[in-house]
Amino acid sequence: MHRVAMSILSPAAERRSFLRAARSTQFSAEIGTELDQFIACCAALHDDRSLPFHSPAWLRAWYTTFGRSPGSKPLWLIVRLRASGQVAALLPLVSRRRGGLRVVEFADAGVVDYNAPILAPDWHGQLPEKQAAQALWAAVREALAGHDLFFAHKLLPSALLEAGDRPNPLALVLEQRPCEMFGNVFDVAPESEWETWRRSLEKRTRKEIERCWRVFQRSPVARFEHQQDPQQALALFEVLEQQQSQRMKALQTPYKLDAPECKAFYRQLILDSLSCPNPGSQVVMTALIDGDEVVSALFGLVNGHRYMGLRQSIGGEAWKACSPARLLDEQTARHFHGQGRQHFDFGIGDYHHKHALNMRTIALVDACEALSPRGLPALWGWRLRRRLKSHPRVVALWRRMGGLRHSQRPAAAAADAAACEDPQRKNASSGADSI
Repeated sequence: MHRVAMSILSPAAERRSFLRAARSTQFSAEIGTELDQFIACCAALHDDRSLPFHSPAWLRAWYTTFGRSPGSKPLWLIVRLRASGQVAALLPLVSRRRGGLRVVEFADAGVVDYNAPILAPDWHGQLPEKQAAQALWAAVREALAGHDLFFAHKLLPSALLEAGDRPNPLALVLEQRPCEMFGNVFDVAPESEWETWRRSLEKRTRKEIERCWRVFQRSPVARFEHQQDPQQALALFEVLEQQQSQRMKALQTPYKLDAPECKAFYRQLILDSLSCPNPGSQVVMTALIDGDEVVSALFGLVNGHRYMGLRQSIGGEAWKACSPARLLDEQTARHFHGQGRQHFDFGIGDYHHKHALNMRTIALVDACEALSPRGLPALWGWRLRRRLKSHPRVVALWRRMGGLRHSQRPAAAAADAAACEDPQRKNASSGADSI
């Protein structure tokens, strides 16, 4: 059997490191006391390059639903440059008690695909980015005093394409491991014809998409629809929820998106976003419809030049032959390309219809950091389990022993993220982080 190498400090040395933790002289960090104040700061930093999950509408809906769950405490972290007092970064976080530990994580609950801080364009001031990242994390640690563990799941290592090559400061300083989940994106230049992009696909895939569209259009009442009316969009989303739930139950697959807080979150987000359009991210509902029947529905967001698809459903078996999920993805991207958008992101999920559209992957990472000596055993357990996962024989033995079902997770914050994960979007089983 392979020997597992462990390059970590001794327990005594790691404990001493907490006593030597430096106070940041470049940044100050505070936990906000009012959601409205934090949302206002987010709105000031939000622009066309921001993640859709950082829009004021998204964050308000998240904190007024998931943020009120029992055992959860919102942490609205505001980081400022000491010299000017200007906001440098915002971290939408939540604190939970897990196994006696006070664990801090991003405001995720399984509905967010990519996690990262919200950054001002000049967040690092005059410092090199690596040095600034270390100083920023020192300020964050100081503000999180009283907590034991910081865990970041699906951490985006750097900004998405349209934001340039701006790194995520947390990914520069936190201990991390590759995440089993990854994003799926493709780009079409706004000046290009859609058919030019289509011809870049494999010939078999291109011909299959054309055939499926012809099959779909045989019905005189079949159509692609972008629903912008708030109530109609909500009604369409409720069909999506029902179709997803029925499919998961038929497959006897655990399904958590029927939870009341999940339903409340999406309803509030849809109504707030479409009732009061704003320059930030906006909800979009698209569908393939035949008469009154929803063949496939897709929930997504648009922000700047980016479209992002997040939840998708398909109807009954009658339409399975025309690959409705792939067809709707392609038609939705074509529709928004016609409106000038060029980046198409279909989020996490390892599915055939995403591969068929020649999407490239976005690598994500998981990161873990002890915030107190009490958090060190959990950090060491996380390290060990992540190392063991690279050894197939160890993983197979662990599974035979029932470890994936019964073991305690090293970073218990990952439990909620897996528990609410959308089965239409996930890459791996919900127990993937158990070892």
